[in-house]
Amino acid sequence: MTDEPEAYRRLVEALLASDPAVSEAQMMGMPSLKLGSKMFGGLTGGHLVLRIGRGRAGELIESGRAKPFDPSGRDRPMKDWAMFPEPDHDWLALAEEAKRQTS
Repeated sequence: MTDEPEAYRRLVEALLASDPAVSEAQMMGMPSLKLGSKMFGGLTGGHLVLRIGRGRAGELIESGRAKPFDPSGRDRPMKDWAMFPEPDHDWLALAEEAKRQTS
């Protein structure tokens, strides 16, 4: 995939190396991460987005670590998803958590 932040590319490479069921795709108009046939994350506007579960997304948004993911731009965020700007120090742990939610 092109024009990706280095932090996202490092995350993708780590996930691909650690789990053969993880793959890359283009879904919802963005570079995406899949576990089998299910999307669990991706990249939009330079931010990592993850399907991390409704409760956990709410916690992370309330703490200020994440922002709501509203791909429609109509103030209708996806409830199980959260958007994570850099810094990327916790991206791998969060992506692993999202991957576990998917399986």
